Amino acid sequence: MGMIKRFKDWSIRQKLFSTYVLLILLPLVIINFVSFTLFMSSFENRIVNSFKDLNQQIIANSDTFLKNILKISEKPYYDQQLVDILAKDYSTVEYEMFERSQDYRYVNDTFFKDLLMFNNDIDSLVIYPQTGSYVYRRGYEVIYNYNYSPAEETWFKRVVGSKGAPVVIGLHKEKQVSSPVKDVVSVGRVIVDSNSYRKLGVFIINLKSEALSTLYKGLKFSSDVEQVIVDENNTVLFSTNKSEIGQAFDTVLGRYNPKLSANLGEGGSIGDYYIVSDSSEISGWKFYSIIHKGKLFSEANQIRRLTWYTLIPLTVIAFFAAYILSRRISRPILDLSRKMRRVESGEFNVTFMLDSRDEIGQLGRAFNKMTREIKSLIGQIKEEEHKKRNAELNALQNQINPHFMYNTLTMIKWMSQAQRADNITEVLDALIRILTFSTRNTEEYVTIEEEVTFIRYYMQLLQLRYYHAFTFECRVSEEVLSYRTLKFIVQPFVENAVFHGFIEETRTYKLTLDVERVENAVLFIIRDDGVGMEKERLQELLHHAEECSEKMNSIGISNVFKRIQMHFGTAYGVDIESEWKSGTTVRIRVPLIADGQHVNGKGVEANESVDR
Repeated sequence: MGMIKRFKDWSIRQKLFSTYVLLILLPLVIINFVSFTLFMSSFENRIVNSFKDLNQQIIANSDTFLKNILKISEKPYYDQQLVDILAKDYSTVEYEMFERSQDYRYVNDTFFKDLLMFNNDIDSLVIYPQTGSYVYRRGYEVIYNYNYSPAEETWFKRVVGSKGAPVVIGLHKEKQVSSPVKDVVSVGRVIVDSNSYRKLGVFIINLKSEALSTLYKGLKFSSDVEQVIVDENNTVLFSTNKSEIGQAFDTVLGRYNPKLSANLGEGGSIGDYYIVSDSSEISGWKFYSIIHKGKLFSEANQIRRLTWYTLIPLTVIAFFAAYILSRRISRPILDLSRKMRRVESGEFNVTFMLDSRDEIGQLGRAFNKMTREIKSLIGQIKEEEHKKRNAELNALQNQINPHFMYNTLTMIKWMSQAQRADNITEVLDALIRILTFSTRNTEEYVTIEEEVTFIRYYMQLLQLRYYHAFTFECRVSEEVLSYRTLKFIVQPFVENAVFHGFIEETRTYKLTLDVERVENAVLFIIRDDGVGMEKERLQELLHHAEECSEKMNSIGISNVFKRIQMHFGTAYGVDIESEWKSGTTVRIRVPLIADGQHVNGKGVEANESVDR
């Protein structure tokens, strides 16, 4: 983890301080964030919905206006004289010029005049007859362009291709009547003879460009929002910013944000703007509300700033409170920790002074009690050690020097040899070897070779004592001689076999000892053909051995059970099989322990492999 300490390695003050700060500051930040987010979301939804309603109202006004104009475009169908004029073939008329003049006067002074009189939003009216090169036209500016023909105009082709249905034409240049050319919005329709279904001409109603502006005078527009109407050619028909009328809508959007024109789609939130978009089913025009977030949400931003201004001092207060609380709680703990380190170094005249009744106070009182008890125990141990040293001195004073015993036994041996008492010499020689083995080596472990040698001499003494009432045979595998084992683990069992198994004097018994390697263990097998034991007696013996009963002597069977369990664990131990009148078999299982290998309370240490 590098130089950054893990949390569990922090001091108690650091943990408390960070926890308090987290528990105080985190809820403040979450509450502030969640509340402001919910407020802004609700506020934005209300704003967007309100402008959707405004767009719908604008569309309704626009559609009402256009429906009226579309109704006017149906007038030629109800004027039979106009239909007759458009269907007339002047080449068959006797006075063609006079007839044309009369018809032109009717169209301009009667039909057109009536339409212009009852609708002030109409800028000009034009009828392009299907036959002939002349055009019927009337407007407020009586300037005609005789050389202009709209046949190649895109909007005119749309009208001609509509098969008699009215067509709403977005902003375009009016070149037939007006001079100079100006922008108009038009409604066009093909005039068809209802009887013969023959196309008679095209009727165009040109509307003043400012006519749309008059429709929205009653609506309240915010200075932070721009309302824009875009025609089918993506040209701005109407805008609250009049300088944008007639421009391409993409150019208008580019002034706000270059990304808006590319990502507008059907509206939504883009950058610093909200775009609310709707369209008219009658005209196909699109109605946009472009909302500047920064201006529209200025009050919300003030609330956000006020929230942050409140959160900052609360954060400072939270840090200060966390520091004070963590200090008050951690200071007695740190004091107790320092006093415990003094006790650890051996200074026990330490007292923790705290009169509180909380857990720290209880811990301090327990600490004081512990130091008092430790001082008392140390005093007791010193006193006991003093008594123990005195007892050892007394024991040493009363102890007979082993060398004096060896020398005395050796002198007796020489005397028996001088008197030719061979049996006594043999017994003394075995006894001296046993005594030497028992006293010269104070270690817990001996080699298997040494243990077997000791058993051989011990059995030699027993055979002399019992006048060769039994035979003894020892078979040891050469590979196990150098391994080590606990001292005196075989002697109690061979002694038990001789003392308790060979009780009949009329026969000669046999006792064998086999030592061999079995996998990763050494197995001592002691067999005798003595009287054996009944099942109940064997169970009693095993029970006392497993419980380490004091009924058995310290170097007896119980002692062997106990020492093997303590040194090597439950995987090793002693197994006894016996039947009445059939002898007894004892198997002692210990681990393979090489010379120099360390052994702990549960066998060979894990980091030192057993000899394979």
